[in-house]
Amino acid sequence: LKPLWFQGSAPEPSSENEPEPIRIIALMFLTLLSLLAWSVAAVPSFIVDLDVDPEERWKEVILYFKDLGAIEALTRLDQEHAPATAPYEVQQEWLNIVQSQLDEDFEGEINGWVKYGGFNMTREYLLSAMAMYEMNYPHFCSGLLAAMPDGTVIHGRNMDYPLSIEMNGKMVGYPEITVDVTFLRGGQPLMTSVTWPGQVGIHTAMRFDGWTFEQNTRRLGDDLRLNTAAGKRGGKIFGLLARRIMERVPDFETAVQELWSANLAAPSYFIMTGPGPFEAAVLSMDRGGVHE
Repeated sequence: LKPLWFQGSAPEPSSENEPEPIRIIALMFLTLLSLLAWSVAAVPSFIVDLDVDPEERWKEVILYFKDLGAIEALTRLDQEHAPATAPYEVQQEWLNIVQSQLDEDFEGEINGWVKYGGFNMTREYLLSAMAMYEMNYPHFCSGLLAAMPDGTVIHGRNMDYPLSIEMNGKMVGYPEITVDVTFLRGGQPLMTSVTWPGQVGIHTAMRFDGWTFEQNTRRLGDDLRLNTAAGKRGGKIFGLLARRIMERVPDFETAVQELWSANLAAPSYFIMTGPGPFEAAVLSMDRGGVHE
């Protein structure tokens, strides 16, 4: 089981004379393959050691983003251009929701981002970033599962979330501020995740010799209001929950069951694979842990 992460924009099929499903899959696969060589070469890699004090373990990643200019660029965004689309008052509600779901380990990591990030990398900024999806982020990105003749499952995705910020005098997006982090435990690689500045949860990740995880947008209508209400009732932030499950659960089947039974604040699609033949799942997640 090897990680294959993809970045870039995939073409959307025309609404007129749409291709058949198998043709859509083929188009996605070819698009993703064309981006693979660029993506692997362009994404810097870092180590985050889970045995190191939480406040210190992200230091190298944080200083990289700081030197790159990404933290300054992201934290000077005003409300009009910020990634989250929730009104300011609702964002304040989400600060309390996220705070209620932080354990001591996450608290330490947040303190580390504030300590080394500088500029306007505040605790409030970081808490808002953790609930970016739940606060009604636009729907983009695609995932792909494909099985080889011997049953080996290939899991690919692209990341075309929209972002346009000025960094060091030029406009950049998420591809320029994306890194690949390998988490260690006991000196051994435990899991790997593609991530952005200020993120401590996961949206794209793989546990070595275990399973992969990808989250995609699922819209059911009136999402911001319903997500906020569910969050107040204890619905989980998917990224924080998924990271804890991936750290703790070594096998695909248990991971699927734990995620499927989760009480989430927002609906999602979870795309997953395991190391066994034809081992894969697409979970249509409802909020509140109740599957319609």
